[in-house]
Amino acid sequence: MNRFRYVADHHRRCGVKWRCAIVGIARSSFSYWCRTAADRAARPGFAGKTRGRA
Repeated sequence: MNRFRYVADHHRRCGVKWRCAIVGIARSSFSYWCRTAADRAARPGFAGKTRGRA
């Protein structure tokens, strides 16, 4: 699970601002990640994978 997915999954309980601060990402980066989710899903071979760790 990446940090953005963690914030997306848990933001309703404590809010985006607080969650982003805890995991060390900018809120603007999280917003960009949310806006581009459809583009990432449309890429060939994308199956919800994150880069790096398996």
